[in-house]
Amino acid sequence: MSNLNTAAPGGEPVFTGWRLDKDDLCVAKLCAFREKDRDFVRALVEARLVDRTAIEARLTTVAPRYQRAADAAARWIATL
Repeated sequence: MSNLNTAAPGGEPVFTGWRLDKDDLCVAKLCAFREKDRDFVRALVEARLVDRTAIEARLTTVAPRYQRAADAAARWIATL
């Protein structure tokens, strides 16, 4: 998204603002696999603010270079 809200105060340069989908955010956090990120995702799942099965499905689409992290994340989220 680029508009006046993503521009520097003088109007230039205009930056691009990215809006992550909530499930994609959880995938990124789980691939980092820090305790605070797992706690964050667990809280969202328990509050039913995200769909665990959607996150599991997205983990299968992670780029091959992050596959080990995605596999570990998939094993972890399956325990919730």
